[in-house]
Amino acid sequence: MRLAAELLVLGVLLAVIAFFGAPFTWLVLSSLDPRLMAPEFRVPESPSLDNYVRILVDEVGGVVPVQWILNSLVVSAASATLTTAISLLAGFVLARYRVPGSGAMLTAFVTFRLIPPLLIALPLMTIFREWGLMNSLVALTVVLSALVLPFAVLMMEGYLRSVPTVYEEAAMIDGCTRLGAFLRVTLPLIKPGVAAVWLLAFVFSWGEFVIPLFLIKDPALMPASVGLYFFYGQYGRIEYGKLSAFSILYSIPMLVVFFMMQKYFKQGVASLAAR
Repeated sequence: MRLAAELLVLGVLLAVIAFFGAPFTWLVLSSLDPRLMAPEFRVPESPSLDNYVRILVDEVGGVVPVQWILNSLVVSAASATLTTAISLLAGFVLARYRVPGSGAMLTAFVTFRLIPPLLIALPLMTIFREWGLMNSLVALTVVLSALVLPFAVLMMEGYLRSVPTVYEEAAMIDGCTRLGAFLRVTLPLIKPGVAAVWLLAFVFSWGEFVIPLFLIKDPALMPASVGLYFFYGQYGRIEYGKLSAFSILYSIPMLVVFFMMQKYFKQGVASLAAR
């Protein structure tokens, strides 16, 4: 009976691995097939890196595709940094001072954020066009930061509340200002939480599609999430090999960032869950 149960669990795990691994396997095989013209699951007869070279050299929609990945890196890193800085200050105020109506205000912010981005994309495009902010990576960074900020503030406030105020009070008795006590005592203690918030904002900005689609019309300034659609060529012709290679290159920066910060991210999530 026990053997049958273990075999059942093993079978379920293998099925899950196959379900999630098959698409990635197809993506890798397709990216190595320079002659792929249709979405077929096959091993390339003569594997090569031609598709990757073409991504780095050839133009798609008038732009070398690697430029879209660089745009995504700039926007995502800037948005994550801006979001983290603002949420850190806002969270500190909410956690350390009695602000009338702060709980209701934070709940309202998070509730409004649950509105799909598609509903605000068109009004934003109209406003930005009137203000001359279309095709601006700075404006896009600000909008993406504003969208993820409610969740970031909620998380940061939780991390700051988990640190007793006695540490800051002891530092202030020793001569630190309130700001100095925060920077020297509290901030190092919530470093995992700061990393978790930064990673959350980075992931959101990296994968956001609707807002950049409406606000960025210049192909040279598009992030990778939007530039991806240029691989769907005229009359519906799709270059599956190049599309697969670009998709893999598009995922690499995200994986690198996650593996660099996973230690702090796990600590931050565990700290918030234990609160």
